[in-house]
Amino acid sequence: MMFTALLSALRPKQWIKNLLVFAPLVFSREFLNPGSVKLAVIVFGIFCATASGIYLLNDLLDRDSDKKHFIKKQRAIASGKLSPKIAAATSATLIIVSIFLAAKLSLTVAGIIVGYIFLQIAYSVFLKHITIIDLLAIASGFILRIFAGGAAINVEISNWLLAITFLLALLLATGKRLREVESTGIFSRKVLENYSPQFLKTTIQILLPAILVSYLFYSFQANDSPHFIFTVPIMVYGLLRYLFLIEKKSANENPTDLLLEDKPLLVSVVLWGISVIAILSLA
Repeated sequence: MMFTALLSALRPKQWIKNLLVFAPLVFSREFLNPGSVKLAVIVFGIFCATASGIYLLNDLLDRDSDKKHFIKKQRAIASGKLSPKIAAATSATLIIVSIFLAAKLSLTVAGIIVGYIFLQIAYSVFLKHITIIDLLAIASGFILRIFAGGAAINVEISNWLLAITFLLALLLATGKRLREVESTGIFSRKVLENYSPQFLKTTIQILLPAILVSYLFYSFQANDSPHFIFTVPIMVYGLLRYLFLIEKKSANENPTDLLLEDKPLLVSVVLWGISVIAILSLA
């Protein structure tokens, strides 16, 4: 039971976010290079270990407030299924090993991993309690994943790719906040009291066209393949499907769970990924 609780606390479903480390590999066409693929896979594993270590640390810090949340009270530490001592030891081990492995790979990657760790610790301790800054901190974590993926294979990262990723991550974070605010009248964190549904919906209305325009510009200008524009309808569908889901009262407040549980959204993401790789392979 303890092992099951620990595995749950590591949140392996959240590792899907770390697939972003492969973005530089794909858009630089280095996915045809076995050596680059190997390095990207290693960085993916490092980020998974790092993220799980941070999740444990965050759950340790939040266990009292999680006990008051209608969903988070079921987490391994908050529910008492996982010992805080075991969680702390596992968290420290994962973080230390991640830094060591990253340093063996490259000092640049190690620096990015350390920066990610500090950002996540800062978020867990105080940034998540600051309105708007909490959303920017979440989005910044996604950007660091891309930087790590680019540093591992030593390729230049497109500014368009960074901008689109940041805006998309900000959209996901805002959508999550909207679901948190609307799904319960008992706020587990004080910062949620500062967010009104109208503000969050307005923010989404600003971010959506910004993402679409940025992606269109990227499709026309930042890639030498004339066929990349054909990925736009898939991108549009995925965005609209996500907005449709967060408007539903029954929608899960976690974007990762939405992706894994909603088949149309998952299919659109997979289809987009396959299309991008196919188009870049033929370019």
